[in-house]
This record gives sequence, C-alpha cells and structure tokens, in this order.
Amino acid sequence: MNWIVAEPANYDAYLFAPVVDGMWRQHELWDGTYTLGDLLDAHEVLAVRSENERRAREQARLESELRHGR
Repeated sequence: MNWIVAEPANYDAYLFAPVVDGMWRQHELWDGTYTLGDLLDAHEVLAVRSENERRAREQARLESELRHGR
C-alpha cells in the first residue's frame, strides 16, 4: 500500500529531525549547543538506526517464513 507522506508546513524538517526524534531539545537548535557538523552526524545516526531497524524487520520476516514453510 502506498500513501502520501505529510510534510511539515511551519518548520524545516531536516533541521528539526533530531528534535522530532527526541535526540535534541528545540532550544538547542538556536542556543549554540550544536554545530552544523553535529546536525549532519545526527542525520547519519538516524539513517543508520533506520536501516538497522529495517534489516532486523526483514530478518525476522525471513525467519518467520522459514519456520512456517512459506
């Protein structure tokens, strides 16, 4: 099934991704806590975590299929 992803209208999704994920707090975007490099690193962390979760789901699906003979 495909769906249309909702996009934020009032904030920069790239900038706020670590906040939405709970890694950072909103005020830390503006108070100098993090640098642009930190933002890039945070996005790498989010991408790697997402990929690892996808791989774990895929592995669980394959193992389930093997157990159930599909």
